[in-house]
Amino acid sequence: MTDADLAPRVQRFLTAHIDSIEKLEVLLLLRARTDRAWTAPAVALELRITEASAARRLAELKSGGLLLEDGVSGEAFRFSPSQSDDVKAAAELSTAYAARRVSVIAFIFSRPMDRVRGV
Repeated sequence: MTDADLAPRVQRFLTAHIDSIEKLEVLLLLRARTDRAWTAPAVALELRITEASAARRLAELKSGGLLLEDGVSGEAFRFSPSQSDDVKAAAELSTAYAARRVSVIAFIFSRPMDRVRGV
């Protein structure tokens, strides 16, 4: 599988916002379930990850402009990208991950580690 298996918009979105499968899974969960605000404990339970990891991923996605903090629920978040292109890219990413999961995972892991770590 090559980068050519993924649309350029999806590649740009992954490069800009996603540095791990866990963060991808958190994003896709919140995107798929916009009917509720998500807390770290709820995300952790749903994805079977630690609460600390869920809280870290939620904070990272919020700082990346992909989530909004729900003022009513305290530390709860909703999928709400600040840029309309990110809404489209996240939708395309969701479709690509469902159809070509290996291509998405390979793309994330094929990036040089300094870019993945944000260094």
